[in-house]
Amino acid sequence: MQVELERICPQSRQVLENLFPYYIYDMSEFMGWNPNELGVFSYNNANFDKYWLEDSHHPFFITVNGTIAGFVLIRKYPQDLSLYDIEQFFVLRKFKGLGIGKQALKKVITLFPGNWQVRVLLENKTGLGFWKSAISQLSNDYQYSQSKDVDLTMHFFHFEVGDTL
Repeated sequence: MQVELERICPQSRQVLENLFPYYIYDMSEFMGWNPNELGVFSYNNANFDKYWLEDSHHPFFITVNGTIAGFVLIRKYPQDLSLYDIEQFFVLRKFKGLGIGKQALKKVITLFPGNWQVRVLLENKTGLGFWKSAISQLSNDYQYSQSKDVDLTMHFFHFEVGDTL
């Protein structure tokens, strides 16, 4: 399987907006969110504006053999601009468990060498296992902790990536 990252251009933003409710649905397991009165997991799509207006934000589709398999939204962390932060990372269920997320992560951090952090909800045990495995394959020297992020205590991974992996 050929895993690639495709930068999301403004003309493809609608595709990201269409995929995002599936991400919210997946996260509702941990956050307790409900669909709205129309049965839709909605989101304020204006929150995506920064991905096309700010140089510190980078949106990508994850593709497999040319088919969209998910997305990854990268930013400089607002509380520490020296860190790259994975704001959102989503792989469609059809593609989970095939190593696609790990390949996508490797491609992302190769594009942006430097200091990284990944945040994982405390309740997301599956996500925690994925991130521990994926990060340990890319870095022997990562730090793990639990800390507050805005209003939630989360798992944090911090690691550095050089120009070559």
